[in-house]
Amino acid sequence: MFDVGNFARGLEFGFRAIEFNQPMASSIRRKWPGFIADTVFDWAQTQAEKGHSIEPYFGQVFSNVANHWKLPEQVTAKYYKFAGLALLRSKNGDISPSTVGDVQRLQQADGYLAKAAELHKHAQVKTVRNKIAMRLRAIAELNAQ
Repeated sequence: MFDVGNFARGLEFGFRAIEFNQPMASSIRRKWPGFIADTVFDWAQTQAEKGHSIEPYFGQVFSNVANHWKLPEQVTAKYYKFAGLALLRSKNGDISPSTVGDVQRLQQADGYLAKAAELHKHAQVKTVRNKIAMRLRAIAELNAQ
């Protein structure tokens, strides 16, 4: 189903296969969680770059990656990083903490990015986290006036 772009049905079948411990096709040398995580991540990346919504599919899979599936730390970190960056995206797909005025959104993004760095030391989130910190300081200074 994923190969024809039917993500809703693909996720439905994939989640069921995981629930019932169904093996992947013999031609695919992976387990369902890794396959689903990579497939949805690639799709979400393309959608986000175009400024399109990544929901509901990214959120459904991110919840499983974060809470249920045992995946390599690098994959889990990639999901946390992407979730954090998604909160910072503008409508056209650009990542820009300086355009976000919602303190809670900035803090949530920073939390996801911090988790990515904790899981994988090469997550490459330091610069974005510094920009979030600068934005939070600017908002605090503005509110203090």
